[in-house]
Amino acid sequence: MNRIINANVLDVNDGRAYLATVEVADGLIKNIERQTGTIEDERALDLKGRFLSPGFIDTHSHLIMFSSFRRQLNCSADNAGSIEDIVAAFTERKEELLTDGWLQGYGYSEYDLAEQRHPDRFDLDRISTDVPIYIKHSSLHMGAVNTKALELMGVGLDDPDPEGGSYGRDEEGRANGVLYEFPALEKVKAVVPEIDPETLAGDMEAGADEYLSRGITSTTEMGVGILAGMDDYRAMLKFLERPQKMRTRWTILYQLLEQTGMTAEELKKKLEAPGGGFSTLEGAKFFSDGSIQLHTASIRGDYHDGTPSDDLQLEQEELEELFAHFQKLGYPLITHANGDFAARTVIEAYKNTKASKTTEVMNRIEHLQTVNPEDIKEMVDNGIGGSFFINHIYHFGDIHKKYFLGPDRVQNLDPVKWAEEAGMTFTIHSDCPVTDISPLASIRFAVERRTRQGDVLGEHQRLTRLEACRKMTLDAARLNGTDDKEGSVDTGKYADFVVLNANPLEESVELTDDLVEMTIVDGKIVYRKH
Repeated sequence: MNRIINANVLDVNDGRAYLATVEVADGLIKNIERQTGTIEDERALDLKGRFLSPGFIDTHSHLIMFSSFRRQLNCSADNAGSIEDIVAAFTERKEELLTDGWLQGYGYSEYDLAEQRHPDRFDLDRISTDVPIYIKHSSLHMGAVNTKALELMGVGLDDPDPEGGSYGRDEEGRANGVLYEFPALEKVKAVVPEIDPETLAGDMEAGADEYLSRGITSTTEMGVGILAGMDDYRAMLKFLERPQKMRTRWTILYQLLEQTGMTAEELKKKLEAPGGGFSTLEGAKFFSDGSIQLHTASIRGDYHDGTPSDDLQLEQEELEELFAHFQKLGYPLITHANGDFAARTVIEAYKNTKASKTTEVMNRIEHLQTVNPEDIKEMVDNGIGGSFFINHIYHFGDIHKKYFLGPDRVQNLDPVKWAEEAGMTFTIHSDCPVTDISPLASIRFAVERRTRQGDVLGEHQRLTRLEACRKMTLDAARLNGTDDKEGSVDTGKYADFVVLNANPLEESVELTDDLVEMTIVDGKIVYRKH
């Protein structure tokens, strides 16, 4: 493709659309010429007035996990309304879902189930007592297993909780198969069969095609190692040996980086060598706390239901030691912090280790669900970027209002308008596969702030359509430090576009994936709606 004609180009700087011809060469935008009317050219790609937007840039999802989960049972609210539904689906599809001797599922939330509780080993034993079963919670911070899986894990029913995690208990105080937080989940991850890196690389190729169908031209894998430890790393390298159609950035758990022993520059070269220049290193990943809906996020004060706030996964002193070490190795730092207390400790740790920073790429804090204006100002003043888990409002806002944050505090869940007004460099994200990958859905949630039950949480925190679109395009590029190469339709930038059948900036247009007609990366059509 050398020429795109009759395109309504979306300018994400001023929010206007203008009719133009876009010249493309060597994967770059070579020239943009405004049109006064429609033109004809049989050799060109004729958009016939459709809208040419910069491709969507996803700054926080889990491509590896999403791709692997496609082989497992989807237990989310859209697919299972009760524990009985989950049991029935596993029972009916047992042979189809059985992989390497295990049955696995993902995406359930106890608040979306009719029974209003977690599935436990007694429920899962009804599916099988011979085959181990493991299903992941929608937060990915917990899960449930059957009795057979507990046996393979070496967890006795009367064993004490692992440090930093816990086991659910029945009325007699014995482990009921429910696993809370990563230290408990590591027990099951240790016995789940290793994923063949070549197989997982193939899964990732199919997963990338799904991302492309949503208009995503660049994505950041926000945690190599979360799914299967070093097998994630091996699969990533295998995936990069295949032809690349989407730009990828890789954030790697610091524990894995310790195993590799590489500096950031060494690893960056290893990731950029294959894949035709489509791949690069994002940084080192850390977890400061857990999840609000599990009471494991570290917030200021108690939860609305009276539960005390959970401890930090990494205390500030430990964070500072790790941050200093990895910054000296050249790594940008990316840290998970859902709670405002956790976010504050990360901010302080970033500030206190600033002298160790050896890269110009900004450090980041992820999720920022309950961060306050003072913390946001500190982030801006210290050049710290962020990304808000905006999809949480729709998917979990109702239960946060009722149980976890209460009707007042929940109005400032994911306070993106505060961040916008303060001038923070930030994005919004889906945390896929925690929620669906759709960038247009994330934009909609930021604009509407409407929950699954139709409640509006924090009307004063709404972004405009243009502001929200920027978070998935130009501002995402700014956070990545690539705004000189992508994020807007401008001469000299990558020829990475999503073609939409209507203008997403117009109030009357519904922000759904139905808008996506075509995705173009490096000047090549990589997805076309049939």
